[in-house]
Amino acid sequence: MFKKEDKNSFWSEIGKRFHKKRLLDKSWELLIEMISFDQEMFYDAFHILRKEYSEEKIFALREQDKQVNFLQVSVREKVETHLMISQKYRNDLSFSLGIVTVVNHLERIGDNCKNISDIALIYKKTMQFGELENIVTEKENKVLKHFEMLKEAFIKKDENICKKIMEEYKSQISGPIDEEIKKILHGNYPELSQVKSIVVTMYLRYLKRIDALQKNVATIMVNPFAQLGYEKMGVNNE
Repeated sequence: MFKKEDKNSFWSEIGKRFHKKRLLDKSWELLIEMISFDQEMFYDAFHILRKEYSEEKIFALREQDKQVNFLQVSVREKVETHLMISQKYRNDLSFSLGIVTVVNHLERIGDNCKNISDIALIYKKTMQFGELENIVTEKENKVLKHFEMLKEAFIKKDENICKKIMEEYKSQISGPIDEEIKKILHGNYPELSQVKSIVVTMYLRYLKRIDALQKNVATIMVNPFAQLGYEKMGVNNE
C-alpha cells in the first residue's frame, strides 16, 4: 500500500503510523466525512443552478456548509489535543500540520458550493448556456468524478489515485477552463446574453476553484509537507 522508496512523499512518511487508533486517525476519518459533505454540497449546488431551482434546497445547502465548518473545527481540536498529549510529538508534527492544511481546503470547497447556490438564488431559475452547454456539463462531470476519486483515495490510502486527480486537474480543468473564459470575454459566443455570459464565467471559475481545492487535498498523499497544495516540483497551485 505504501511505497518505501518515495522518501520525499509526505504520505510515505506517515503511512506506517496508521496501525494504531488515535486522535489523528479519527481526524483522517473526519476528512473523509468532509469530502462526502462537500460532494453532496457540490451536487446540490450545480443541480439547483442547472437542473431544478429550489430555495428550500439552497437553505438546506447553507446548513450543510455549517456542518462542514463544524467538522473543520473538530479536526483542528483533535489534532491540537493529540499534539498536546502525544509522546511522539516530533514524529507526528508533519502529519498533523498536513491534516490542518487540507481541512482548510475542504472547508473552502463548501464556501464555493454556497457561492454557486447564491447565483441560483439571485437568478431564481435554472440556467443553460447554449453553445457552451456541452463544455460546462463535461467540466461538471469531471469535478463530480474527482469527488468520488478523492474519497476513494482517502478510504484506500491510495496515492496513485491522488496523482491522477492532480494530473487531470491540470490537463482537463485548469487550462481548458481558462481558455473558455478567454473566448467568452473575447465575444466568441455572441448568442449568450450579457447575464448568461457573466454567470457562466463565474460558474466556470467556481468549478475550477473547487477542483483546484480537491487537487490541493490530494497532494497530502503525494508531496512533502512544504509543497502541500502545489505541484510536485513547482509552486503553481492553479
